[in-house]
Amino acid sequence: MRNTINCFIPYTESTAIEQTITSLKASSAVNRIYLLSTNADKTLPFIEGCEILHADSLTSSETMIKIAQRADTAYTLLYTKTSPLELGYMALERMADFLKDSEINMVYADHYEWKNGEKKKHPVIDYQAGSVRDDFDFGPLLLFKSKVFIGSACKRSEENYRYAGLYALRLMASRPALPVHINEFLYTTLEQDTRLSGEKQFDYVNPRNREVQIEMEAAFTQYLKDTDTYLKPQFKKLDLAKGEFTYEASVIIPVRNRARTIEDAVRSALEQKTDFPFNVIVIDNHSTDGTTEIIAGYDDNPQVIRLQPERTDLGIGGCWNLAVNHPECGRFAVQLDSDDLYSSPNTLQTIVNAFYEQHCAMVIGTYRMTDFNLNTIAPGIIDHREWTANNGLNNALRINGLGAPRAFFTPVLREIRIPNVSYGEDYALGLAFSRTYKIGRIYDELYLCRRWEGNSDAALTIEQINANNHYKDSLRTREMNIRRGMYEAYKGNKSLSERNKKITLFIKEQLAEWKLAGSNHKALKKVKAKTEEAYGMPFSVQFNPARMVSTGAKVDTNSISKRPCFLCEENRPEEQRSYPLTENFDLCINPYPILPKHITIVHEEHCCQSLSYEFCYDIRSLYESLPDEYALFYNGPLCGASAPDHLHFQGVPKANVPLIEHFEKLRDKRICLDYKYILEDLTEFPQFEYFEAHLYYIDNYICPLFCIEYDSPVIGSEILQNIKNALPCAPGESEPKMNILIWQQENKTILTLIPRSKHRPECYFAEGDAQLLVSPGTLDMAGIIVTPREEDFKKITAEDIKKILQEVGLTRQTAQEVIEKYRKQKQVRS
Repeated sequence: MRNTINCFIPYTESTAIEQTITSLKASSAVNRIYLLSTNADKTLPFIEGCEILHADSLTSSETMIKIAQRADTAYTLLYTKTSPLELGYMALERMADFLKDSEINMVYADHYEWKNGEKKKHPVIDYQAGSVRDDFDFGPLLLFKSKVFIGSACKRSEENYRYAGLYALRLMASRPALPVHINEFLYTTLEQDTRLSGEKQFDYVNPRNREVQIEMEAAFTQYLKDTDTYLKPQFKKLDLAKGEFTYEASVIIPVRNRARTIEDAVRSALEQKTDFPFNVIVIDNHSTDGTTEIIAGYDDNPQVIRLQPERTDLGIGGCWNLAVNHPECGRFAVQLDSDDLYSSPNTLQTIVNAFYEQHCAMVIGTYRMTDFNLNTIAPGIIDHREWTANNGLNNALRINGLGAPRAFFTPVLREIRIPNVSYGEDYALGLAFSRTYKIGRIYDELYLCRRWEGNSDAALTIEQINANNHYKDSLRTREMNIRRGMYEAYKGNKSLSERNKKITLFIKEQLAEWKLAGSNHKALKKVKAKTEEAYGMPFSVQFNPARMVSTGAKVDTNSISKRPCFLCEENRPEEQRSYPLTENFDLCINPYPILPKHITIVHEEHCCQSLSYEFCYDIRSLYESLPDEYALFYNGPLCGASAPDHLHFQGVPKANVPLIEHFEKLRDKRICLDYKYILEDLTEFPQFEYFEAHLYYIDNYICPLFCIEYDSPVIGSEILQNIKNALPCAPGESEPKMNILIWQQENKTILTLIPRSKHRPECYFAEGDAQLLVSPGTLDMAGIIVTPREEDFKKITAEDIKKILQEVGLTRQTAQEVIEKYRKQKQVRS
């Protein structure tokens, strides 16, 4: 096994690198040694047998790519410290032996470290699926199969992390096979961070590290999406009035042997000022240091309940279970550790208010680190601002804690139950709650967290740290498996009929829960309607006063900028929930329907209404989740979209749309403008697959239409972009004016594009009897004329309909110009 490893090590001005290089050169397995220098301004001394490789950061994406470009041996070694490395006898050969196994791609090992002048063992823990935190302790020596390192670096080559490049790479490398821990002490390093465990554990929430954490979250979120573990914030609705409780809140204090601090804690709880009744439940877990006697001093206080478990096997979590299931436990159970205090008499009131204001099942606050005498110590305020409403539930899997104080809606807490352990029970609850329920956050200081020699985590041994980390990794492993199952359930791994049932149930629940939407959908049964035949086709005219919201909407740039986007989740009504359809789109019930089961499909991000090249792909994904009965439509930003600042589609039952109902008659006289086909060699199949698409012009409708019929989004997208480019587009407009109506028919997608010349007709702006308040969107152009005023409903005629739609549509002359431009474009491409 000669010359099979290329080594990459940090290079600074420190002379310690000489010892590391000497140790590496002593191994016959080493081929080349690359020195990673982050100081491009200084010329570092040349070291014989080594090549200097300039890197912007030792952990950046750019550095990972540079390493991958030079990983031309079987294995790639990465050493992440600048302190000296001393390899054990044939250590690299031993690590490489493990990588001969086809199922192993990355290895790491136990090691020794010099610490405070003493050589000590530093064991590490086994990697499991939930070992995804960015500070997982591999030790500083990592050995990869080069092909895995290269593949992992290249798969994310578009990312440009300064700090999270190595983290993203090792997450990617762990997907085919988990990294393997060699339970042997194979090398020795010098430990330079000699702080106690209690001083290190809050590094990730230090504000100075915020930029690093943002990148780590981005890399981790992408990993969750790649592994089908990512969840959108789709939370179960809560009835906070559920159950009968004597007390609105209970402060829960588990304690064992805290004679120096327990009275401070109890007094802090009793000093709370609230407008509701609360009590304090203290669980004395067999104290032997005088704690019991101190708590007994409150036995005459009816506000304090002292519990003494008969069992001797309860951890902190078990004590919490005992308190939460006590008949006098309040509606909300609020944490107070036995050596901590609330920072003011208003803490409890603030927490309970947050439950009702944020409609959540769990609340997490902000705390300040202090010494025993309550003097502030580093890092000071810990507010966990890395938690965001959109991604907190995912990022929670990456970090080791969520904050304090923690409070819970008791009925849900009783259902979930707390693990009977004395470490990590709070983290387990945070993961379980965030999966299903909204977690509220308070970023004002509520709590004083004392750090002193009596803390259980103040000065842990490496063995204790490993045990704690292994337990939290196991919690993450279980949680990620659960979430992956949830993701698969809504991504389509169940039958279409099951998904249809879920969507149908969701719509029914929304109509029952949301009074406004329910009332407006019920009103459709009594809506006045009439039929007017225009241009040889029946048009349905509807008197629908609820649609005044859309018909009368101000959609100019100034008005849009002044109002909050009502499609963004944070601005939606409290009662409006969403159902995840695809990775990027959620289904919402439309509160102002034109037809029964009217839905809105909203992009998860606040991005402008615009027809991207991905449109046909998005439509295919949506139809993989939607019931077959739906037709989808797109109102352009200047042609009926009442939220032109947020990408969305809408859906209605296709059986109710006149244009679809009479489409076969229109097809009789269609003119084929383009025909495309492709042959795809799909690796899953032993033969070529044949796909085709047609572009038609339809002239026998009230206004000109273009129609694309396709069975592959590849060529559907190409034709759509080409005809879009041929449409007239005024300077400054993001895209041509148009409406699009789409439905599935005989295993094909029918996309009808309705070009527009303007948004609203002249009669919309007229005064007196000349005014008809009709603002055409896709459904109006497709045969359903919506009138929010009864006087308009009564007086509108077939001639009015013809005039309105022909005014806002393209003229036939302009349509011919579009056809000519399309054909010229096609000739140029040919």
